[in-house]
Amino acid sequence: MTDIELIRNIIPLWYAEKKWAEELLIRTLHLSEAKDVLQTENRGNVQIPGTNWFYRTHGIGVDVYRTEDVGGIDFDFGKDDPDPWRLRIFFEKQYNAGNLSYEKYKHLFEDEDLLEAVVKEALS
Repeated sequence: MTDIELIRNIIPLWYAEKKWAEELLIRTLHLSEAKDVLQTENRGNVQIPGTNWFYRTHGIGVDVYRTEDVGGIDFDFGKDDPDPWRLRIFFEKQYNAGNLSYEKYKHLFEDEDLLEAVVKEALS
């Protein structure tokens, strides 16, 4: 499997994780829609009630994570598809969480320039 195929294989996971994070925010915070997390009263770096997950709001987006750089997803509302920067962050979070094969993805994780080039190519 090529490096581009490896990265393209995680794109469906990005969509699934985004959907899961939106649903988690809606259900645990009793929101009408996930982007309501950006309202003033919900903003910040907060543990999600009843879970071991956290969220951190930023600009027009939110980072849902277990611990810093481990698990979850960072995305912007109004952007339905991953951009190269967000997909790289997602890759690193999933790799650190043990959700991706260390054997198959280690070389990409350890070479930031290669990862950046492969992600751009995979999304083009």
